[in-house]
Amino acid sequence: MVKLINPLFSNSAHGKMGGIVYQCNRWGQIARVHVPQRYKPSEKQYQQNFFFGVAADNWRDLTDEQKAELNTRAVPLQMTGFNLYIKENIQHP
Repeated sequence: MVKLINPLFSNSAHGKMGGIVYQCNRWGQIARVHVPQRYKPSEKQYQQNFFFGVAADNWRDLTDEQKAELNTRAVPLQMTGFNLYIKENIQHP
């Protein structure tokens, strides 16, 4: 990996250009070679990702009071209210 200072004659670069991916991490700007995905997700993985997305969208629709109640219930379980909500509301095939 290469640490970048003013990549592409700019202050920062993000995304893919050609075969190089530009990104920012905790150490600063980096550039790396793009590695394509080796396999496509299975149908069950697509379904699970869909169910997770639906549950995450529903979390955003909750009121602040509902989120606070979930956060309170999640503390003894050492998780966040969001994680507890997902655990309780995601549909498993």
